[in-house]
Amino acid sequence: MSIVFLASFVIGLLLAVRAMLHGIERPAKVARIPRAAAGARVPAPPRFVINLPTTAGFATAFGATGYLLARYTTLSPVPDVLIAVVVGAAGAAGALTLVAAWAIPAAKAEIVDERYLLQGAPARVLSIAGGGSSGTIEYQNDGATLTARAAGLDGVLLVAGAEVVIERIEDGIAYVEPWDRVEARL
Repeated sequence: MSIVFLASFVIGLLLAVRAMLHGIERPAKVARIPRAAAGARVPAPPRFVINLPTTAGFATAFGATGYLLARYTTLSPVPDVLIAVVVGAAGAAGALTLVAAWAIPAAKAEIVDERYLLQGAPARVLSIAGGGSSGTIEYQNDGATLTARAAGLDGVLLVAGAEVVIERIEDGIAYVEPWDRVEARL
C-alpha cells in the first residue's frame, strides 16, 4: 500500500509543478442573465470546480499522509486510507482557497504597462528625419499594417529600409533599435 501512497504523492507534486508552469487561467464564460436587458451578456460568476490545483493538492496530501501512516503506524490499511482521504480533501480545499483567494485576484489586479505591449515586435523604417535620429516605421499588429513615428533607442541613427525592433511606444513615438544590434545580443 505504501507504493500507492508514494505514487500519489509524486503525481500530486508533478501536477502542482505543471499548474505552476502552465497556469490555470481560463477565459471567463459568458452567461445570459434573464433580468438583464435583452441581449445583454455578463461574465458568469466564478465557481469552484475540480481542476489541476485541487487535484494536485488532494493527491499530494493524500499520498504524503497515507505513506507516513502506512510506514510509521500500526493501523490497518482501511484507517490509513480513510485518514489520508480526509487529509487529501483538506489539501484540495487548501489549494482551492489559495488559488481563489490569492492567485486569481493577484493576476486580475496586475496592471499592464501599455507602452511595452509591442516590445520585441519587428518593424521596418520607412523614412528618416532629423539626421537619422527619428523617422517613420511600419509594423504589423493583429493582421493590420500600421505606421508610427519612431526614434532610435539610445540615440541610434535610423536607416531607411532597415529592420528594427520596437522597444516601447510612448506618446505616439516608437522607440526602436536596429535588428542587427538586437541579434548580436542573442
